[in-house]
Amino acid sequence: MEILFVIDYLVLKTGGPRFLISVFDILSKNGYRIHIITGYVEDDIYKYYKNFDIHDLGVYNYECAPLLSTQPVNVIKFLLNAQRAVNRLSKILNIDLIHLNSHIPVLLSYSCAFTMSTPIVCSIHHLENINQFTTLVGRMGKVMFQDMFEINAPCAAIHVPSEYVKEEIKKHRISRQPPIVVIPPGIEVENYFRLSRKIEEGLFVMIGRLEKRKHYEHAITAFRTVVKYKPNYKLIIIGEGPLRHELIRLIKRYNLETNVFLLGSVDEKTKLDLLSKAEALIHLGYPEGLGISVLEALAAGVPIIAYDVLPLNELVKHGITGVLVRKDDIMRLAKEIARFDRHFFNQEILRAAVKNYDINIIAKKFVMLYDMLACYRKIGR
Repeated sequence: MEILFVIDYLVLKTGGPRFLISVFDILSKNGYRIHIITGYVEDDIYKYYKNFDIHDLGVYNYECAPLLSTQPVNVIKFLLNAQRAVNRLSKILNIDLIHLNSHIPVLLSYSCAFTMSTPIVCSIHHLENINQFTTLVGRMGKVMFQDMFEINAPCAAIHVPSEYVKEEIKKHRISRQPPIVVIPPGIEVENYFRLSRKIEEGLFVMIGRLEKRKHYEHAITAFRTVVKYKPNYKLIIIGEGPLRHELIRLIKRYNLETNVFLLGSVDEKTKLDLLSKAEALIHLGYPEGLGISVLEALAAGVPIIAYDVLPLNELVKHGITGVLVRKDDIMRLAKEIARFDRHFFNQEILRAAVKNYDINIIAKKFVMLYDMLACYRKIGR
């Protein structure tokens, strides 16, 4: 089967793209041919994934401006160039299925559905909250592109990572079609199951892109209170993103330079080492599809401190796999961090919670979806 995948950024630094790249890597080793159109390619992709046929449009500036909302001209360039590339590849290759990933690429479904009969899968990982946008232009764009076009895209199927995202789309979209298929993200669980814990008392970790919906400022503000009672406690934040300078200023304002550290992007070995040492992973993201860093932590036997919001509370069970805190209750968050007791949690129970999220199990679910859509195409449905 020939699959054409369209994505804004082909990077390993963010969970959604990394998980789908892993799926396609498995498929490419099992007879599927994977063609990728993207606006930016991280150098490591070429090093680790040599089975992909990658078409880099080179229109996005990821390092300087990772948020697409800050690159409106480049977004237009991407849509125009990506559509040309889809048309060109569809003529010279026998493309069996097109998979469009996330907000901007999903918009291509309108032109693709009009000009070709190839089945289209649209991945929507989460729905943005209007409060995430601080400008009128941003809020108008959210309403127009997400609420009008993205969730009503003319795809053969919409892929979402959780039942929560599925219900949110059903609640807001106009049409009952297309069908929404839930396939959660996956990880190579065995890599984490083998990890031995070497816990450092008072060390907490956060992992993810530095963006507003992850609420890193809540954790930093909570640590301002925590260190009054636990002066040796430390918070390590792994990841890059547009909020980096703002978070640095917040750390300095609260005099937390010896307690809170922004490491930026780190390699997989360093990430696993820090996870093995952490008392808990703090994950405060919402809106969220299904946090991959939560899966990674649980597979490593690390409990979670999270807000009590969907879909996180489907994975994080209070007192069993972690601690849930009422959303935005920073004082309660500080209290739970300060009194956190890792001995209360059983590593076997933590790891068992994610055994069905193995990337090989998840890849098989995508194979079933792709094969079903290709079959429907052949019989003319």
